[in-house]
Amino acid sequence: MLSSSSLPGPLEAYSGRIYKEVVEENITAYVYLFPGKDAELPDSYTMVEEWDGTSSIASVRVNTESFEELSSLTEVRSVQQDIPPVIRKVDRREKATFFSSSEEFWKPDGVTGNGIKIGIISDGVEDISEATTSGILPEDVHILSPGKGDEGTVMLEIVHKTSPGAELYFHSAGSNKLEFNRAVDALIAEGCRIICDDVGWPDEPFFEDGIVASHIKEVIESQDILYVSAAGNDAGRHYQGMFFDNGSGWHDFSSGTSTFRNICMDVPPGEKVTVVLQWNDPWNCSENDYDLFLYDCCNGKEIDASEKTQSGTGTPLEYLKYTNTGEAVKTLGISVKKHSGEDRVLEVYIYPNSSVKVHPDNLVEEDSVFGHPAVPGVVCVGAVDSGDSENQSIAPYSSRGPVSIYYPEYELRNKIDLSGPGSVRVSGTNGAGSFFRGTSASAPSVAGIGALIWSMCPEKNGSDIRRILCSSAEDLGEPGYDTIFGHGSVNSRTVHILENPYTDTGLLSEKSGVPPAEAKGMFTLKLSMPLEQISYLAKLPCRGK
Repeated sequence: MLSSSSLPGPLEAYSGRIYKEVVEENITAYVYLFPGKDAELPDSYTMVEEWDGTSSIASVRVNTESFEELSSLTEVRSVQQDIPPVIRKVDRREKATFFSSSEEFWKPDGVTGNGIKIGIISDGVEDISEATTSGILPEDVHILSPGKGDEGTVMLEIVHKTSPGAELYFHSAGSNKLEFNRAVDALIAEGCRIICDDVGWPDEPFFEDGIVASHIKEVIESQDILYVSAAGNDAGRHYQGMFFDNGSGWHDFSSGTSTFRNICMDVPPGEKVTVVLQWNDPWNCSENDYDLFLYDCCNGKEIDASEKTQSGTGTPLEYLKYTNTGEAVKTLGISVKKHSGEDRVLEVYIYPNSSVKVHPDNLVEEDSVFGHPAVPGVVCVGAVDSGDSENQSIAPYSSRGPVSIYYPEYELRNKIDLSGPGSVRVSGTNGAGSFFRGTSASAPSVAGIGALIWSMCPEKNGSDIRRILCSSAEDLGEPGYDTIFGHGSVNSRTVHILENPYTDTGLLSEKSGVPPAEAKGMFTLKLSMPLEQISYLAKLPCRGK
């Protein structure tokens, strides 16, 4: 498992904080029942918290000593201990290299997002009272479920500054995926036309749509909404590649290109890290058995292992949660062994506390979007991070596309969709400004701008608003669409196209070569966009002011 090469320099760890950490005799688990079976599980050692009859999945609390007994029940297909959700933020800093405040977004006079309800899903709004008392947020924010934490308060502030006339709602993400789906339904029931979240579920399938992604897809298809989701902060802590045997059954993360064959990280005393491994077998039908290990890079000693058996009904998932209980920094290696079966595509995500440093060797930035942000109808938002307006770059942590989906059939999905500001100055409930960083900051910025557009074009549907956002974004990176910036950055220039949509057709005609009669109704201030985009926008006339 060890490499004789020297350890490389560390990469700064961008936290995608796992906000629930529970150590109890009872654990939360997902019970996958065979189709047609009900959640009538023994109440002597299980308590059903949520039940999804459509997918035959129950979220339960179960005594650790009874975990194996639960797994052996005839109606149970498999049992999987849950992995807490990940919140897509980077630690707040007093200084940042890139500054973009929601207050700076230009708005046409009178355009405030009035008439649009926006729902935010995140960890919690425990400090909402302070935010409303200080005037940072309006007093009429609708809190459906307060949750734990304060990420939701900051996201609400970003949306409010961008779209101050919109009506705001909040629902916590919950502690399991079924609760998250219920949060989405609750916001829709309240009439929210835009929903924005910054939540990731590491125990959702990486290679197919799981219960959250499938639910979001169904909601988008059946409801007239715009769904915006943070892409994730995983580019610097992700790996994907075909299993490459190093000659003894262990995976070579370098695929034979280096003597350094694993992934390493420095874990300070008291700090925690979660490592998640999946491979491209069908969910709940994995018969290829892989195991995940942590070892001490200094002495080669095994620190922890995840060795569940996949024999045809198991999930292609292994994961570890580790806390450094020692008094010194430990350099730990991640290794994977194929216990049995065929070579498969492996994918690893690392979720460290902020002070854990992940070494860059063998990491893969591409294809680091997973779960419901990868659903085609979702607006998946990455983060721009640059102080040079002439040469804007992607934030190093911002997850990248494309997304490889293998089931029910193979497809390569174009993600990211859009990019937004990766560092936003927020007031904070104590009135002291700080920089809020990550795709958690960029997603609510895009949601707020979507509300501005929708309030000016109330006759449009959610798909129209999504297309307008993508068509009018400022192109960054390679010309046209790319899987790093998506269609481009949503910023003040994007909002600026809302002004005077029916005027200056002569100028537009001169710039684009389109006759004035055909130019009526186009957005006139985005004159550098490709002709085919202008032609599309001409078919989507907005109500003029």
